[in-house]
Amino acid sequence: MKLEPGQPKTMGLAAFFAGAVTLVPTLWLILSGHNAGRAAFDSIVYHERFIRDLAASWPRFDVSNPLTATTPGYHVLLATFMKLGFDSELALRLISALIGASLGGLLAAWLAKRSSKYDAVLMILPLACSSYVVQSGAWLLPDNLAWLGVAAIMMLTLHPSVSWRPVILGSVVLLGLVMVRQIHIWAAGLVWLTAWLNARPTERSVFDELPARSWHAGVAVLMTLPAFLVLAWFLNLWGGLTAPRFQTDITGIGVSTPAFLLVQLAVFSVGFSPWLLPPIMRAAKRSPRPLLIAAGIGFLLAVIPSTTYNEEAGRFSGFWGLAKLTPVIAGHSSPAFLVLAPIGAAVFAGSLIEIPRRKAWVFMGAFIAFTAAQSNTINSWQRYHEPMLLMMLALMSSVQPVTGRPAATKYLRPVAITALCVLLLAVMLHGVRGEPVVRGTVPPPMHTSPDDPWYEPVDADVQPPINEPPISEPG
Repeated sequence: MKLEPGQPKTMGLAAFFAGAVTLVPTLWLILSGHNAGRAAFDSIVYHERFIRDLAASWPRFDVSNPLTATTPGYHVLLATFMKLGFDSELALRLISALIGASLGGLLAAWLAKRSSKYDAVLMILPLACSSYVVQSGAWLLPDNLAWLGVAAIMMLTLHPSVSWRPVILGSVVLLGLVMVRQIHIWAAGLVWLTAWLNARPTERSVFDELPARSWHAGVAVLMTLPAFLVLAWFLNLWGGLTAPRFQTDITGIGVSTPAFLLVQLAVFSVGFSPWLLPPIMRAAKRSPRPLLIAAGIGFLLAVIPSTTYNEEAGRFSGFWGLAKLTPVIAGHSSPAFLVLAPIGAAVFAGSLIEIPRRKAWVFMGAFIAFTAAQSNTINSWQRYHEPMLLMMLALMSSVQPVTGRPAATKYLRPVAITALCVLLLAVMLHGVRGEPVVRGTVPPPMHTSPDDPWYEPVDADVQPPINEPPISEPG
């Protein structure tokens, strides 16, 4: 029996296979005993130490200056599992791996409502190969749990409904999300957008019947207040958006981050080109103006701020390497960024033209809100962006029209996805090189508080060399 998109069995099989695929590289790192790289260092030196401290004091948690730059929801969850008997390093890492598998499974189930289970699993493969998803699952890092919340809210926003249920569920998920990673408060905008879009049909316009839409959005704002109150509580406790020990690392504004996001979109979209390219080509033939306007905006975003490789300015790692490898124009701009950012903007705009108006507004709203949040720090790091962009590309690919899609794309899909996965796996393997992390290693002096048991006074003028701050620091 042929399974059609949207059938529960199709969605269940897609979720199972995607979850299993997501586990493969993660379990390889765990079961091989591999314990090297930046993620391993952050897990052992920061997160596992903090999780075990929480378990020892459970349920009287001290989160006044935690060993994480994120809110401590993930750590409290794993500390709770420790109290239930899952207290070995292996058990905790396997729980973390299952969180990553849940992310892949949930997304694949949603994708299978609109495409075949084969396509759904294909679209998830780049996410499963992403260094930042794999390492977050293989070690004790909060990223995947946060991305799981972001994915859930995006799916609720994309689903057309006339009820309050998606808004209520989105508000609840947002509350949990902010407890895990405070930077994702931007997703409140998606909950508000859900209420605005659900107030009235969106086939003709999303700006008609403004009083009704405004009232629904206002109620949604009230529903998301608990998430903002949690954020305000931590802000008051810490005297900032991160724990005191990390506040010197999170400064400034990342004016080059929008261009960097578009560069990543341009590169990653190659893997999704069999789904995205046909509607983009049709749009270019019918009316190229939207694509040209988007490309122009992308060029401005790349030409105005500095896009050179600069570690002190937070512009390093990931595809910032392209800026390092290419000549610099006037000491200010990277040619790679001047080319790729307009392409990324055009791909994003072209992918919205033929999909339903509601979904186009959701993707545009999500990208703008996410970009604004990620620009709120000087650190423009790919690990903060890559999983979100891969999720968005998969979701956007799944809602493209099937009619008009050349038959040859059926055979090009696995080729394009494989090419992207090879690139992502190469990056992942590069990121886990190095000497194994020695258990018992303590955080560097810049992240040490006088109250810490390993504290030793050091010369204030002497600081250890730092190539890249811990993976736990929010963007």
